[in-house]
Amino acid sequence: MNHLKNVWTWLKTELTMPTPEELIAEELVNARREKLRHQSSMEYQTALVSYNVARIKRLEALTAKTEVVE
Repeated sequence: MNHLKNVWTWLKTELTMPTPEELIAEELVNARREKLRHQSSMEYQTALVSYNVARIKRLEALTAKTEVVE
């Protein structure tokens, strides 16, 4: 009998329209998660840009040294 009551409570919960406050709270959580995901992506992309800037400088310096030697 207890199991049936739990199933009924779950069904009522799942089929009930959420309140505006619940929808706002859910959207806020989703927005915060998305922001964190994009911040992580931005940090990664910034690191890639820094890596390539340093790489270009290193390669240009090597090119300049090679031109002087030749």
